[in-house]
Amino acid sequence: MLTRRGSIIIAAFSAIFCLLSVAYVSCTKVGSSPACNGVVCLNGGYCKGGFCKCPSGFEGANCGTSTAARFFGTWNVHQTVIGSDSSKKIGQDSVYTVFLKKTATPTTFFMDNFLGNPSYNDLLCTLDTTNARNFSLDTMRDFNMWYEHVTIKTGSYGYLKDNDTVIDANIIIKFVNTTHNYQVDTLHMIMTPHHF
Repeated sequence: MLTRRGSIIIAAFSAIFCLLSVAYVSCTKVGSSPACNGVVCLNGGYCKGGFCKCPSGFEGANCGTSTAARFFGTWNVHQTVIGSDSSKKIGQDSVYTVFLKKTATPTTFFMDNFLGNPSYNDLLCTLDTTNARNFSLDTMRDFNMWYEHVTIKTGSYGYLKDNDTVIDANIIIKFVNTTHNYQVDTLHMIMTPHHF
């Protein structure tokens, strides 16, 4: 038969065991579960329910793919002027090639050969934080564009569609025209992958 002192000691050990059990359970790492055993998430991603949750700018089963990578490559551009200070320019078409390339961050990419000009390079495109298939063009511009008084205006954007095989973009540019006046044109661009 247990003595009163023995009962108190057993009760005390039981209480301590229960507290330690609760503390252990409450201190497990956020997002960890048995389903996450062996799941490795890259680039700051974490596992929840057996699947990686990726930070902005990364995707894929283990967050190993840069989101901007879907834009990289050579694209054929069919450009139409859909708005202009000069009514004669509206409807004017151009065809050229642009090169979309990697930057130092997973949420941006550069555009080279803008407007078919080999001197207009490193135009920064930034992915939308809520929909990574959309991007905006930064109003910062290449030195050569600045020197020639060509700027990209706020509100210039593009997006991927048709299973990532088409980029549809509207870009507003301000430039000095042949009569030495500033002119604003709105360009609609359809870009498709260039096949060599």
